[in-house]
This record gives sequence, structure tokens and C-alpha cells, in this order.
Amino acid sequence: MKHYLLRQGSITKAQAKTYYATMMRTNQAEAAIDEYNGKRYQQRFNTSSINRNNSMREVDDNSTNHNHISLLRMKLHLIIFCRHFILSLFSLITSTRTWLFIAVFLICAFESSKVIPSNPSITVFRIIFEVISAFGGCGLSMGFSNLSPSLAAVLTVPSKIVLILVMCMGRHRGLLDSMKDQEEIECNAETLIHSWHQLAIYKYDQENRMNMDKQISTVSITVTAPTPPLSTRF
Repeated sequence: MKHYLLRQGSITKAQAKTYYATMMRTNQAEAAIDEYNGKRYQQRFNTSSINRNNSMREVDDNSTNHNHISLLRMKLHLIIFCRHFILSLFSLITSTRTWLFIAVFLICAFESSKVIPSNPSITVFRIIFEVISAFGGCGLSMGFSNLSPSLAAVLTVPSKIVLILVMCMGRHRGLLDSMKDQEEIECNAETLIHSWHQLAIYKYDQENRMNMDKQISTVSITVTAPTPPLSTRF
């Protein structure tokens, strides 16, 4: 009986040791798996956070680039608008119609005390006729009632100075336009000469290349030509 109990106790101890060893291995494996899963989850979380940060940074960079491009586009449009505005203003200032309008306006301002509805001798139409006559240099005038055959005789000194300037402008009318045309002609001629020069250089280079290719081909033919066989007679 004693031996039986000892044998059963040893068997039970062995089973208990085996069970506890198996449980320990299982617990260690589960702990290792849990640790691996935790590290993997942490790595995924870090990767997702990094990707999120990168995506947010890319969105910020894209928005910054878009704003920079919009700012550059606005600057370009502003530069083009200012350039066209300056050119249009210059062409307007150099226009003959503008100076004639300014001359009529100045004479009407100088003669404002005389240009009244009750005085039909000096009207805006007569002033315009006088300015156009001075600009054309024809010398026509509608006169001033029965006192003077010329309306310029009764005008004030500033108005007469304006008429003199209009006569000088009419004498040299078209000078600015001809100067601009001359500049355009010179620019076009310079561009044409430059294009002809480039074309001549290109043709010269092509001819040199063709000559070099011909020389190389002739040299290669002469070098690779077979020599005739040597025949001797006895």
C-alpha cells in the first residue's frame, strides 16, 4: 500500500510538473505573442501617425505652393496691365486729337467771360473752327461781328499763345507717328538682318558638314579598296 501511494504520488507530481511546465510555456508564448502584437500595433500606429503628418505636411505644402502660384499670377497680370496702361497712356498723350481737345478747352477757359449765350460772336463752335484752321494752316476765320475779320484778334494773349502752339503742332503734325514707324521699321530690319545672319551661319555649317562627310567617305573607300593580285610570268 505504501509503495502504491508513493508511486501514485510520484505520478501525480510528474503530471503536475508536466502540466505546470506546459502552462508556463503556454503563458510565455501568449506573453510573447501579446508583446509582439503590441509592438506591431505600436509600429502601425506610429506609421499611421507619420503618414498622417506627412499627408498634412503635403497638404500644407500644396496649399502654400498654390498660394505662391496665385500670387505670382496676380503679379504677372498686374505687370501686364501696367505695361498696357502705360503704352495706352503714351499713345493717348501723343495723339493729335488729345492736344486739339486740350487747346480748345484752354481757349474756352481763357475766354470764359466772353463765351456767353447773349454774345453770339464768340461761341464754342467758332473757337473750334479757329483751332482747326490754325492746325491746318489754312488761315480761315469766322471773324468777330463787324469789328474784326479775324477772331484771333479779339482773343486774349494766352489764347493767342495756344493758337501759335497749335499752328506749330500742325506744321509738324505726324512727326511722332513717323518716329514710331521709323523705330518699328528699324526694329523689323534689325530682326530680319539677324535672322538672315543666323540662316547664313546654319547653311555654312551644313555645307562644311557635307564636305567633311564626303572627304571621310572618299578616304574610307580608298583605304578599304582591295589590292589587285600580283601575277608573275616565268
